[in-house]
Amino acid sequence: MRYATFMIGLLGFILGAGAWVAEGLASQSSLRLACNDFPPHKIAHPVDDGLAGFDVDIISEALKRMGQSVEVSFMPWKRALEMAERGTYDGLCSCSYTKEREAKLLFSDRLGAVSVGLFARNEDVLSGIAAIADLRGHKVATVGGYNLESELIDAGADVEATSSDKNALDMLVAGNVDLFYGYELTTKHFIASDPHTGRIAYKEIRHNPYYFCLSRAMPGAEAAMQGFNQSLSAMAKDGSIQLILDRYHVTFR
Repeated sequence: MRYATFMIGLLGFILGAGAWVAEGLASQSSLRLACNDFPPHKIAHPVDDGLAGFDVDIISEALKRMGQSVEVSFMPWKRALEMAERGTYDGLCSCSYTKEREAKLLFSDRLGAVSVGLFARNEDVLSGIAAIADLRGHKVATVGGYNLESELIDAGADVEATSSDKNALDMLVAGNVDLFYGYELTTKHFIASDPHTGRIAYKEIRHNPYYFCLSRAMPGAEAAMQGFNQSLSAMAKDGSIQLILDRYHVTFR
């Protein structure tokens, strides 16, 4: 009799816990996302057009279809990643996949893809480099906490880790490093917005997919990610994603 009573009580606790998770997701009308300034994907300081970044717009629309809104806080990438992994924030606007991150983050279906490569003040510097393995002995800037940093370290490069893509570009322009390992679209955005940058050469190393990411510590995270993927798929089919990209004059994902 005591055993039966115990099992009934245990079942009630499990059902109650499941209901709490579902209710927690439903009652959380706004997701708090930690993001780094990464224009035109994520724009910390919108100009007169008010555009917040096409990743932010896509994510906001997908979550809106789920009945949820978004609160975006901008900070250096390394801090944003730590905040999301610890569960201080519900997730990240976007991130690349690594096996180490999977323990603390959930990854959506592919949100987009970026060109990853090397920037140099002189194109001749890039002529003898075909892969990251060729960077041994070169002084290279990148953003601290990006998976690009660990690639450079493994290759034996002399790495200068900075807090942002703009800071890494500034180090390159000032001649403090030989190369900058980063993302084409964002870096070219900063180059175009600063007339003092001068001519910067670029060499693509690869294309890298990226994803919307939620903290596993968030109540109802798996259900939220499932809903997000369904919204993202619907947006791709009804043309909503392309309409957003058109506002930013982006022709590829």
